[in-house]
Amino acid sequence: YKAALVLSSVIIFNSCDLDEYNPAAGDTSLTSFSAWSGLVINCYSPLYEQLFSASDYLSVAETGTDMWLIKANGVSTEQLFYYQGLSTGVTGTRKLFRQCYTMITSCNSVINEAPNLEDGDEAAIKVLVAEAKCLRAFYYSILVTHYGPVTLNLENVVDRTDTPVRSTEAEIYAQIIRDLTDALEDLGIQPYGGNYGRVTKKRP
Repeated sequence: YKAALVLSSVIIFNSCDLDEYNPAAGDTSLTSFSAWSGLVINCYSPLYEQLFSASDYLSVAETGTDMWLIKANGVSTEQLFYYQGLSTGVTGTRKLFRQCYTMITSCNSVINEAPNLEDGDEAAIKVLVAEAKCLRAFYYSILVTHYGPVTLNLENVVDRTDTPVRSTEAEIYAQIIRDLTDALEDLGIQPYGGNYGRVTKKRP
């Protein structure tokens, strides 16, 4: 039995080959327009998945003002309505912070990898880069509004840093203005692909 077990193990391990083709996965390289443009779509995901379809962002953006009345006290009431013990560990603030930075990372990849594309229409690439810049500006506007001088990062994520450096609010707002100014040049009035859920330039 021991000999049979050893022989079976050898056969199983030798039969493993990770060099396989998955036709459903497509080309995951960001040199491909189809993969790259899919990342652009991902940059929109919190807008319909969480930010405006769940109460977490609402609790951060609107509570603590005289717009809301409460009928019972509790831990969440103290934190979000009265700012007692409010920190980034609270569900609403934690989710908002993570979602914005996750999408900023995706926007950075879209913007920075555009020159490396090996196919795709040049006009379409310009529009999608403009969308990513506008979305990055939006996410940074949320962060600087609710968290103040956060870290301004415009690079692709290669290595994680455990010692991020805060940028000034002036630096963050200056980058927001640059991104929106750049986006204005390449965005059209009609949405890309006729999808009215995408960023466009304001009608005159």
